[in-house]
Amino acid sequence: PADVGLSHKKVDYIQTDAALNPGNSGGPLVDVESGCIIGINACIRSNMEGTSFSIPINKVQEILPDLSAGKPVHHSYIGASMADCTPNWARQLNRNNNKAWQVPEVQGALVSKVHSKSPAANGGLLINDVIIDIGGTKVTSSDAASRCIDRAPVGKDLILTVIRGGSPVNIRVRPVDLATRLKEMRAERQKQRRQPRKLLEDILPLG
Repeated sequence: PADVGLSHKKVDYIQTDAALNPGNSGGPLVDVESGCIIGINACIRSNMEGTSFSIPINKVQEILPDLSAGKPVHHSYIGASMADCTPNWARQLNRNNNKAWQVPEVQGALVSKVHSKSPAANGGLLINDVIIDIGGTKVTSSDAASRCIDRAPVGKDLILTVIRGGSPVNIRVRPVDLATRLKEMRAERQKQRRQPRKLLEDILPLG
């Protein structure tokens, strides 16, 4: 099994101490008391000996019809990094903060980064916005926000309600497919790495 890629993790894995070895991925995780399959073994972390991760069976059941039909499983991406925000945490942060901006003292998901050229950036989402609702679903944490975004349809408008400057603001974003965006980002990085080499070739004499 592969290591868990936490930076782009899109599944709430079940963490277990069941031993997994190469070739075990895709096998069932069984509850020894009930005999029920509760997950599908997926991966390990090389720096967490004796710990493995499985995809919850309810998530498998959600995507099984598409997988059986040979359809791709999409994960929506808007290009924003988030952190948990609570009124007490925001209040304490604002008390110790000498900067001009203040974090809204509400429960939700605080936007800590907006990636350039992303749906979030194009829609006008800003750092320090606190997301409290996504598509009509109340948001109380960054995990809840991530789940709502992940389940949103790709290519269709999604309304985020944020608190900005003490007032609610509606942001319209159009999620893209995560896998497609990752391919584009890799292509952009490869292009950037080639540019300095091409510049040197243009500057240096040929012989």
